[in-house]
Amino acid sequence: MDKKISWIKCIAAIICAGVISTASNFLSWLVPQGGMEDNMYGFLTYLVTGSVQAIGLILLLCLFKRKDVFANRPTGSFGNGIVLGIVLIVYAAYMLVSNLISCIREKSTPGMSPVFMAVYIVGIFMGAGIGEEFIFRGIFMNFIRSAAGNRTRKGLLIGMTVSSVCFGLVHFANLQDSADVVGTIGQVIYAVGIGFYLAAIYTRTKNIWFNVVLHFFVDISALFNTLFTSSEVSVSEVIGGDPSQVIIRSILLGAVFWAMGLFMVRKSKMPELA
Repeated sequence: MDKKISWIKCIAAIICAGVISTASNFLSWLVPQGGMEDNMYGFLTYLVTGSVQAIGLILLLCLFKRKDVFANRPTGSFGNGIVLGIVLIVYAAYMLVSNLISCIREKSTPGMSPVFMAVYIVGIFMGAGIGEEFIFRGIFMNFIRSAAGNRTRKGLLIGMTVSSVCFGLVHFANLQDSADVVGTIGQVIYAVGIGFYLAAIYTRTKNIWFNVVLHFFVDISALFNTLFTSSEVSVSEVIGGDPSQVIIRSILLGAVFWAMGLFMVRKSKMPELA
């Protein structure tokens, strides 16, 4: 980790990240829709937003002299990440296989053209993979940890907690495009836990790119049905059950991932994490 920084510099970096995210969304509105269907147009604008945001965040890290966030890839970190993230990997693989079987049974061929399939996949990689990981782990967590005390467990936990809560809360934005209120609330809840787990993986591997790939794999597995239906699948459909079951399952899911994250950064591991 770099040396301790001031809270002013920390807050400035976070504000700049927010400005970049907002500006990238604004630029996506300038993309002409032409004769594209609404859902296809949404996929294209998501790709534009994610790409602009990713470039902006990389430049921001360079400006704040934190190129180490995306430039450093410790030897063996991908293999270590697979071991540490095996629970989330297995969970995502299960969703991917389940969704694939369901799609083949209900609709044997994808309903999305190869071009828009590529746009959708790359959009998720840029937006959810690079964008969200760089903002919440690369910037929020790193800068808050540096300000709170980067060589202490307290500073680490503050950085992990704040970034994870913010990661969860940002999913309320999905209500703009979805009427699935219960599912979105559930998503916010379990996203906090998964965010904490992802923060722990990043802390242990020190490789943001592993997080990017893992985050992308999880999202594409959950949204795989979209490739066949050409429309977004609601969170409630992904989680399953009635409204109360969606919330309960989300709480349990979030709690499990939070507990695993805490175990991964236990006190005995601090010497190698400082």
